[in-house]
Amino acid sequence: MGKVLAIVNRAISTYLINKAGFKVLQGHTGAVTLIQRFGSALNLNLHFHMLFIDGVFSPKSDGQLRLHRVNAPTSKELNALVATISERVARYLERQGWLARDEQSDHLTLALDDEEGNTMQQLQGHSITYRIAVGPQAGRKVLTLQTIRSLGRG
Repeated sequence: MGKVLAIVNRAISTYLINKAGFKVLQGHTGAVTLIQRFGSALNLNLHFHMLFIDGVFSPKSDGQLRLHRVNAPTSKELNALVATISERVARYLERQGWLARDEQSDHLTLALDDEEGNTMQQLQGHSITYRIAVGPQAGRKVLTLQTIRSLGRG
């Protein structure tokens, strides 16, 4: 889990640093991650909730840091970032022997609308309304566990 988190963090940090016009050793990012081990139905669903600063810090001549803001990713940039993360995580899991590559589906892809500026809003909207965001079942409600009846009731 820690290795996968490092892969994801490094990919996003590198993307932000490059987008701000710096080299990896010149800029610094900041993030906070919550590791969640279950889904809303208490099923095993290990995933990360990550908040990244929307910019890159670079040192000034006096040693203090300056924040260089970075615009939100476009649909194309987000697709490329997801593809990079997917490939790197899959390669790591393959090397560890935890994942075997399926020759028919060589890689994971995320297909989003190409309408610039709406990608993050679409993902957030689907998340808030418990709807599937991408893929063949996009827009459908996600099955959620709302209440459990008491065993004593009929």
